[in-house]
Amino acid sequence: MKAARIIVFGLSSFTRASIPDILADFENMPMVDDTAMPPDVRVDFLNNLEATRLFALEPAISIKEIRERTGVHPNQLYLLLSRMVERDLDGRIRGQRALIPHKHYRAYIRTMAVQPRSGLVNTSAAGAMEQLLRRYPQILKWMKKVAKDRLKKLRPGEIRAVRKPVRDLHGQWLDQCAGQGVTLAEWPFNQDLRGFRSFQKKLSDIEKGLPVDVPDDTQSPVQTAGSPQVMPVMWPVATRPFLLVQFDGHKIDLRLTLKVPDPFGMETIYELHRIWILVVTEVKTKAVLGYCLAYGKEYNKDDFAEALQAAIAPHRPVKLSIPGLKVKESGGFPTQQQPELAYQRWQILQYDEAKCHLADASLARVTETLGTVTMAGRLGEPNDRSYQERLFGLLEEFGFHQIPGSLGSSAHDPIRRLADVGDQLSVVLTLDELEQLAYVLLANLNGESQSGLGGRSALEAMQYFTSRDDFLPQLLPVTRRHQLFLLKEHVERTVCRGKGPAHINFEGVRYTSDVLQRHPELKGQPLRIYYMARDLRQVHAFFADGTELGILVAERRWRTTPHSLRLRREILRLISMGKIRLNGDDDPVEVYVRYKAKLARESKKAAGSLAQVRAGVRAANLDAEHGDSPFGPVARPAQPGDEPIERPMSRRRPSKPSSGPVPVTLTKTLYF
Repeated sequence: MKAARIIVFGLSSFTRASIPDILADFENMPMVDDTAMPPDVRVDFLNNLEATRLFALEPAISIKEIRERTGVHPNQLYLLLSRMVERDLDGRIRGQRALIPHKHYRAYIRTMAVQPRSGLVNTSAAGAMEQLLRRYPQILKWMKKVAKDRLKKLRPGEIRAVRKPVRDLHGQWLDQCAGQGVTLAEWPFNQDLRGFRSFQKKLSDIEKGLPVDVPDDTQSPVQTAGSPQVMPVMWPVATRPFLLVQFDGHKIDLRLTLKVPDPFGMETIYELHRIWILVVTEVKTKAVLGYCLAYGKEYNKDDFAEALQAAIAPHRPVKLSIPGLKVKESGGFPTQQQPELAYQRWQILQYDEAKCHLADASLARVTETLGTVTMAGRLGEPNDRSYQERLFGLLEEFGFHQIPGSLGSSAHDPIRRLADVGDQLSVVLTLDELEQLAYVLLANLNGESQSGLGGRSALEAMQYFTSRDDFLPQLLPVTRRHQLFLLKEHVERTVCRGKGPAHINFEGVRYTSDVLQRHPELKGQPLRIYYMARDLRQVHAFFADGTELGILVAERRWRTTPHSLRLRREILRLISMGKIRLNGDDDPVEVYVRYKAKLARESKKAAGSLAQVRAGVRAANLDAEHGDSPFGPVARPAQPGDEPIERPMSRRRPSKPSSGPVPVTLTKTLYF
């Protein structure tokens, strides 16, 4: 009598008389859609399925009869059964998936030696690299070390070749092969290119599995600098509101103009270059949380931070002056419909790999303030941020592409020709009109029903998910809401020791306060200076031990008009080049505006500079209108008899009456 065939599975074995339950349960094992297969493959699959079913569920039918019915050889049948109970990549048994014909379940392992190749003779070298590394593991160890060194940043004072070229490393790799005993008759020496492509591919694969010091194309997702915790291995999925938010910028396909009043009471129209719209969206509900417009040819880290602050702070409505333009009743922004969602923190912030997003200052401010993990999008995975791209497409299709002066999505887009207005700048959209249009478009999109939300709008979805008992708000502490450091940076400065009132120098301008002027003993003290990149008229000073000094105000002519760090540097550059001059108490920003207005007739870049000045002035005026000081509540002027602040000094002197920080007063405004 012939012995029963034993099938081994892991550490256990079974025969036909002892079929495990997991193999006999055909209904609950992983299935296969055989209708997707070609006819000939489908026939073979059904034969395999019938053979295994008869073997497992019909013990009365012999192996010989099974072969006659299905054409499956007994050796093949036992191989199929053993594959069915093996675990697949998803952790489950393969089940019916193991019955698919011609499907490979193991990586190719080469056993034959590679034949020599020349220009006249072609040979196959598939699997040669893996065969070499299995025989000589020291070569693989060397390649891993080289890959790790290529991803290292330079240390302070270190001088070495950064990211050595693969061609240079290929020669060293051949030396390693020769040193391990690989002969000239073996691969890679018996090939024309000496295995260069295989070495290049293997080195790239090794680098992809290594952590990197800086974000680059070799890692996905990217763990960026400033993140407070290790990035999760699995790509995040938004299971609740505010778990995952996305940021992206889009250059608006539209010609724009800026109207500047002249001294005669009339307006001059200048054409601008294209500007950017930066949007932050919540992934779970697809709601637009906030946005901002960036007026430069490229947006920078300060614009990036401005958009984030607009998304977390209460939304400010835009005053509409265009007839017929309004937000529909179901539209708006989440913090307008649900004020309790203001200052709601996010867990993960996702963005693309633009340079301004990867700046250490940007990411550090976001993570420190919000406790948010920052994550760059995976390269080659556009579906990770599909809604963000779809949102910009909707803005263009239903908004900007319908306006005279639209540039279309490309140079060949027929909209570019249809919307061309030539030199008629009077019909081109102005910057004021664009701000209103962008606000209404985004607010109305939040109120539109979406198929991805079951016919509900983003605001309705937000209302539903945030009203559930399992939603736990994580709000920014009240004490920090008026001190969002999203737009703040800090630098180290020392109180000047020279004669005259105590002061500090910051970006070419003196800053002081009554406290510094009344206490000359503070000269030489190191200070930490926090500033708003969009308004440098005042800075917030702290001593080295964290004690607050207070608000320091710029010298007189620099404290009149709001101006950004970028604008001040540009003004100082033009002064050093002799292109603009300041006399007496001239307002530098006003002089700069007059200079750029002369150039704006011929230069879109100059007109864009005027737009940036205008945006900074309007933002500062809006802050004042809403009572929002960049550094929190403005301190009252000090009164006689007030105690001086505590200050870290080696010798503490008797207390003297002092006055508190002097708040900035806007004495003059540029009108646009």
